[in-house]
Amino acid sequence: MEIAKLILEYIRVIIWPITVIFLLIYFKDEIIYLLRRVKKADLPGGISIEAFPDGIKEAKILSKEVKKEEEEKKREKRTLPTITLTKANTRMLNLGLIPSPSGLALSYYRNLIEQDPNIALAGLRIEVETMLKNLAKGFKIPINKRDSANIIVQKLKNRSSITSRQAELLSYIIKLCNTAVHGIRVSSSQAEEIFKIAEVLRDQYISWLSWGFQNK
Repeated sequence: MEIAKLILEYIRVIIWPITVIFLLIYFKDEIIYLLRRVKKADLPGGISIEAFPDGIKEAKILSKEVKKEEEEKKREKRTLPTITLTKANTRMLNLGLIPSPSGLALSYYRNLIEQDPNIALAGLRIEVETMLKNLAKGFKIPINKRDSANIIVQKLKNRSSITSRQAELLSYIIKLCNTAVHGIRVSSSQAEEIFKIAEVLRDQYISWLSWGFQNK
């Protein structure tokens, strides 16, 4: 009975992002046409079109700093076991968190890059927001349904649940994804770079998920 309940909860949570991605793929041509009409603008929740390549460069620098920061912390602690990707959603469900649409396997969306980089980044944006909501719940930080991803990042930072560099990197990834979703055409190589950057935070999230949260 408990297993059936977990399965139903999993289906309920993941059905809407899957539906969104299906609609994005189905109306791909119409979306591409609209995106190509955008020439120059400051995009909502994103960064300017001209600043997009520089935004990726800044995020890459930050990702290296965040990774180094985490490695230094690990050296100060004893080695702790980390769950595998195949067990990630089971762990989240057991903790009462929102399961990941991809099971935290970003390749689920990354495989869409060749078909359409913008759609791939839309999927990444969904994953990032899911992780943020879970972090807030895991660290017992109250959030509202209307809170944007950036507001949740700020709340996590204010409570010292994430570092300043992690918060800055998250904000960059959100902005880059928002820019792709709302406006410009992103190249396959740019999308690949953004996914590589995001993997740093995904790996740290798995560490938090492995030993940072208390069971219900």
